[in-house]
Amino acid sequence: MDHTEERFAVVNIHDIPIRYVTGKEALHNTAKDEYHRGVHVFVEVNGGRFLLQRKAKGTENEGKWSSSVSGHVRAGESYRSAAIRESMEELGLDVKRQDLDEVATIAPCVETSNEFVTLFTYLMDDDEEQIKINKDEVTEVIICRLDDVVNNVDDNKDAYSPAFIVLLNIFLELYKV
Repeated sequence: MDHTEERFAVVNIHDIPIRYVTGKEALHNTAKDEYHRGVHVFVEVNGGRFLLQRKAKGTENEGKWSSSVSGHVRAGESYRSAAIRESMEELGLDVKRQDLDEVATIAPCVETSNEFVTLFTYLMDDDEEQIKINKDEVTEVIICRLDDVVNNVDDNKDAYSPAFIVLLNIFLELYKV
């Protein structure tokens, strides 16, 4: 699908659709009291490792490290369905509904570009699954230990998307990692 043709719900503070727009530019140019929906997936890899992606040129947060998967929820799509679609689009992962664990939903904030965000986790078996990155969305991926990610974020905040940092802190707090 041509991304300029994607339709999205603009929602109110209660996450209820109030109108629809076409294209991400229109989605990001809404009124102050209007919001939209997004998903992030933290892909955990067998062996206690964590997958990060670097956002491609021309994408939101380009050049920054971010969640394994992230994207907008399309009009009429559930958060879970969007996470599954984005996992395939960005990393070529064929994620099944039952394999996604919902971690948290956060209210819109500056760091998430006024998105309601639902964070999921997915456990990837790198012996069975192959990453096939979409170069239009992802420059590269790395798989590393979670504590290395945490230490690097602490030392290099500007290298990471603001939404990822917020979500990582929520994840760490929830799981007391």
